[in-house]
Amino acid sequence: MNKKLIRLTENDLHRIIEESVMSILAENEMEEGWFGDKWNQTKSAVGTAFNGEGNFGQRLQNARKNWNTQGDLNGINNLQQQLTQMLDARQISPQTTVAQLVGGKYNNNKFGTMTGMAANRRGQISKRGGSAY
Repeated sequence: MNKKLIRLTENDLHRIIEESVMSILAENEMEEGWFGDKWNQTKSAVGTAFNGEGNFGQRLQNARKNWNTQGDLNGINNLQQQLTQMLDARQISPQTTVAQLVGGKYNNNKFGTMTGMAANRRGQISKRGGSAY
C-alpha cells in the first residue's frame, strides 16, 4: 500500500478544519433545539476558534471560555422564557417573590410554587410506574 505524504501549513490545516466543521454544521442545522443548547455552544466555540483574535492556542482557550459562557447564557435565557410562560399562563403572579417561587429554605421550609409543581410531576410519574429524576 502506497502512502502519500502531504505537507500542510498551520493555516492550511485551520482552513480545512474550519471548512469541514462549518460544512457539517450547515448540513445538520435544524430547528432551534438541535441537541438542545449544545448547538449554540458549539457555534460560539467554533466561531471563536476559527475567527477569533490571537494565535491558535489563544483562540482555543477563548473558544473553551465561550463554550462555558454560552452555556450560562442559555441557562439564563431558558429560565427567563420559562418564567415568562408561567406568568402568561397565570401559574405564578408577577408579585411572587423568588423565595415563594423556589420554596424550601428560602420560604421557611415550605413548598414554593416550583417545588410544589415538581412534587406533583414526580407523583404523576410514580403513579404511572416510573421513577423521576
